[in-house]
Amino acid sequence: MWYTEPMSKKSTVKTPKKTNETTKKFKVSKKIILVSLIVLALLALVCFLRFAFIAAIVNGKPISRLKVVKELERQGGKTTLDTIITQELILQEANKRKITFSQKDIDAEIKKIEKSIVAQGLTLDQVLQQEGMKKTDLAAELKIQLIVQKIVGNNANVTDKEVEDYISSQKEQLSASGTEELSADQVKQQLKQQKLQQKIQDFVAELRNKAKINYFVSY
Repeated sequence: MWYTEPMSKKSTVKTPKKTNETTKKFKVSKKIILVSLIVLALLALVCFLRFAFIAAIVNGKPISRLKVVKELERQGGKTTLDTIITQELILQEANKRKITFSQKDIDAEIKKIEKSIVAQGLTLDQVLQQEGMKKTDLAAELKIQLIVQKIVGNNANVTDKEVEDYISSQKEQLSASGTEELSADQVKQQLKQQKLQQKIQDFVAELRNKAKINYFVSY
């Protein structure tokens, strides 16, 4: 019969203290990282809100972007809103008539404009910067112009009599100002542009008359 000696209390297996300490340190580090991330997120939010709602700070006093927007609306809100409404009506009309233009068409128009600007010793970027526009803004405007030209047409009939009558009506004024007499070609082109402009105005007026427009602000 085998005799097994009872295990002494000293030989009892215990969990090392080192493992517990490592676990505690890991938990503390995790909390520190989490708190740091929250602080960074809050700082980012404060910066965002600052730039989103504050336009400038003058001697410690903030000027809100809302105040700037209100002033801009007061100065030209009606004109801007009417322009946006007109653009939307033209785009809707193009959609009804299934009129589309590719990016290639728009880029071709931009190249024409760029060529004309370069001939004057400037660059397209310089002109856009002066006008406070981006290339995407120009592309959007050109798209509207192409749609209008497609619907209204880019030709207007100008008779020789209209040219003669215009030159006769301007003779006295040109003579008094010492300006050279306009050529028939110049007058014809000028009258053509005037007629095209009138056609566009009539087209836009018709769109607005047919449209249901609800205003929620008044300027």
